[in-house]
Amino acid sequence: MSCRLKAFSALVVSLSLVLPAMALAESSFVDHRGKTITFAKPPERVVTIVRSAPIIYRAVDEKADHIAGMNKDSLVRYFTKGIYAEMLPEMAKVNASAAQDGFVPNVEAILAQKPDAIIQWTHDEKLIEPLERVGLTVVGWQCCSEQDRLDYVTLTGYMTGRNDRAQAILKAQSDILKELDGKVAKLDKAKLPSVLHIDKVADQIQVIANGSQDLSLSGVTNPAADGTGEWWRTVDFEQLLVWNPEIIIIPAYADDLNPKDFFDNPVLASLKAVKDKRVYKQPVFARTPDAPEIFLTSEWLAAIAHGADFAPEFKTQIGDTYKLIYGAALSDEQVKSILETERNAPATRYAELFD
Repeated sequence: MSCRLKAFSALVVSLSLVLPAMALAESSFVDHRGKTITFAKPPERVVTIVRSAPIIYRAVDEKADHIAGMNKDSLVRYFTKGIYAEMLPEMAKVNASAAQDGFVPNVEAILAQKPDAIIQWTHDEKLIEPLERVGLTVVGWQCCSEQDRLDYVTLTGYMTGRNDRAQAILKAQSDILKELDGKVAKLDKAKLPSVLHIDKVADQIQVIANGSQDLSLSGVTNPAADGTGEWWRTVDFEQLLVWNPEIIIIPAYADDLNPKDFFDNPVLASLKAVKDKRVYKQPVFARTPDAPEIFLTSEWLAAIAHGADFAPEFKTQIGDTYKLIYGAALSDEQVKSILETERNAPATRYAELFD
């Protein structure tokens, strides 16, 4: 088992020691700044500035009643259209004045919501200091490792008093990733396929060089990774040809880019991934890398790279996962939409893999 999965399993075990009966008791925990946060009872009015925090808070709390506000970007990205808007229509009614431009807090608007707690990023003290200066309680989240994402669920469990829910969500992830890890461990490490994530194609090509997703969990390699920590790199076609990836993945957020754009581009025609029609659009569950269901992306990519045995009954699993996390009963059409079945139709074996 990988070190990351060992840590994951240990986290789930530790959560199991927290009794659900303590839901209404005082909660004291340490946020990502190392600051101890204490609530006498779960906060009744929470404002989120972190973009994905409303999704996570709604998932763990199982309702939107305690989300008093969010930033405008959260509303526009997730709750005006798409699967979250369909599953969680109540989220579109939440006040979205907490931050108008990125994550810079609108302190006056936040105070008007009379919040008991704020969820905010830790990477810049200027994002937190104005809130604490006026006496608000801030829970700091740091970005953006896979462990950080697990912590978002854990911290939300502490805030809501729903450690039982946090444990259930984390265990679902852990069980699936452990099973996947066992399959990937049997692969020949010298023959793992190369996968390149590309989100812009023009005169220059933008690739994800050092993203936070653990691609080794899917049994693939990333030729663009250089250890610098830089998320994106801009390269020319010659560099792309040197890498010559076996598979190209288009990130879910790249709305204006599809597999067909690669297959119809004569400049890219000599790339192995293009010749083999192994260019795929990521499913919708990868649209926000912090969502509780993001772990499905690892299984999806493993199936793309190695076959359907790496994600058996995947459509059923998507339905079960969304039911657990959001209480949503997805229709067949919604599952197809989540999988980007239509956009991926020209890609090799996509319908066969996820039928």
